[in-house]
Amino acid sequence: MPEIDVFQRERDRKVVTIVYSFLQAIRIFRQMENGYKAGSLKFSDLANFVDDRGQSFLFTLKTACHDLFRQHSSSPTEREQIFDLTVGSIFHLAMKLREDLYQLEFYGPKYREFSAKKPLKPRQKALVSKFKEVFSRANDSLKEGMEEVALLMEDSFRQLKDLLEEYRENGLLLRFLLEEKKLVEDTLGEKGVERIFRFLYGGDESEPYRLAGESYFQSGFYSQAVRAFSLALEKNAGEDTLKFKIYLSQGLEQFYAFNLDEALNFLAQCLSLSPQVEFLEIHRAMIRKVCQKIQEEFPGRRKDDQHRDLVRKATTLQKKLQEIPPAAPDLCRA
Repeated sequence: MPEIDVFQRERDRKVVTIVYSFLQAIRIFRQMENGYKAGSLKFSDLANFVDDRGQSFLFTLKTACHDLFRQHSSSPTEREQIFDLTVGSIFHLAMKLREDLYQLEFYGPKYREFSAKKPLKPRQKALVSKFKEVFSRANDSLKEGMEEVALLMEDSFRQLKDLLEEYRENGLLLRFLLEEKKLVEDTLGEKGVERIFRFLYGGDESEPYRLAGESYFQSGFYSQAVRAFSLALEKNAGEDTLKFKIYLSQGLEQFYAFNLDEALNFLAQCLSLSPQVEFLEIHRAMIRKVCQKIQEEFPGRRKDDQHRDLVRKATTLQKKLQEIPPAAPDLCRA
């Protein structure tokens, strides 16, 4: 397992922020569209969609895109540049839409109340006529803005599919897609996650789950790693490397849960698969650490020591570990 590249991990995290904010924004906008068509759209309905204070999904999306694709990327791809431009355009159109709706909702009633008064003085009539023009333009602008944002949102929605190809190795993104399955299906439809995986990995159905499992494992989320590796194994039954990763994850999970006997049992199953898998030095170090920690914490020298068998098992496992030949240098991943 390679060391975690801090820069790459931060980039991966920002990609997740972009995808999450976009899916939330498009879900909210579709609700806004329904409200607009029904004549019930209110200014408050836009609060989570767009604002200028950094508390909306569209603001977060725009900021994350600019940060990743402009400030921290020396060579953004064409897909990234187009997506960034589209998101920026959506944000500014949405802010204009927001102002139009505010004007209509909060000033419109006052205008109608004032214009209903009779009789009006000549100067008042001129003012009412001017207000009428202003609100008519705002109403037309709102209609046009909704249509323009809708077109750009759907276009960026299509862009997202191609953009995801850039991040097919992003384990954090795959974790997000699995954990936020409902959000994905709300925007992409039923089996949205499965369709994304098919698009990105073709016939290799186990790969996204394996990558998600590796990401969980590197982050120390061993129970989640077990679930992801198990899903990968369902797609690729008989894959010894996946079985190895499952046993290793289970062993470490049980060790840190202080179920030491269970931990050693799972790690013993790991070692039984060593002839069939690439046994990396980092995995050897993890198993060695567990065995040594048990021996240090529980000397087990007295015959009546309840941990005597546990220590014996850890000692035996460590000896078996030493018998496994090291991986060839060119197979060790940096």
